Amino acid sequence: MNKCNSIFSLKSEFLDKHFFYLFWKNNFHTSPLCKNRKSSTFLVNLNKKNIAVCEQNEKNNDNAENNTLSEEIKRETNSIQHVFKWGIGNKFRSDPENRFHPVHHLRPKEVTIKKSYFDSTNENIKYEDLNEQWEVFWFENNKLNAKPFPIKKYGIEAAKKEAFKFYETLQSQNRINPKPKHESGVEGVYYDVVTNCWIALYRSNNFPVSKSFSAEYHGFEMAKKMAIDRVNKYKR
Repeated sequence: MNKCNSIFSLKSEFLDKHFFYLFWKNNFHTSPLCKNRKSSTFLVNLNKKNIAVCEQNEKNNDNAENNTLSEEIKRETNSIQHVFKWGIGNKFRSDPENRFHPVHHLRPKEVTIKKSYFDSTNENIKYEDLNEQWEVFWFENNKLNAKPFPIKKYGIEAAKKEAFKFYETLQSQNRINPKPKHESGVEGVYYDVVTNCWIALYRSNNFPVSKSFSAEYHGFEMAKKMAIDRVNKYKR
């Protein structure tokens, strides 16, 4: 009887342990991390892995910062700081003390522009610093013409683009002529580019005389002929 009780108690204890194991397995989840929580080998490997990931992230961040810095340096080396006064123009009039009724207020503005902004690949297109404008020059009907593109009106980049665009339009319309030759071949006759006049220099009653003939009024060739005739008349 005692043997039977002992065997039955052992069997009951085994069944209780087996039932507890099945109950725990079915109702609770144990992750590999929890299983190895007390394993020093697992913790060492985990720390090494985390350190490697952190080092890789730091390296990637450093590379990104270096690339950004190099781009900023490249951008800065190709740029300059310039102060625009927005085309007030004549230096005398730009000073309010020199005008009874000032019409302009100084609004200087410092901006960042490309170093090559004031450079022009076309000799007929130039930047005029006093009035802060791009100017297009061309010869038409033996006369020098100019058209301004002020920054105050068009904007910094747009003014330059519009100037080059206008010159291309002149080319497409065949309105650009070569620079006329201003040599008269006669001593005492020369052409004044500023006034667009042919000038005749001669002496009358032993006094020096200067007479101008407007090419705009008489025409280029006619004004030239009139100046030559005037000089030849007083040479006699």
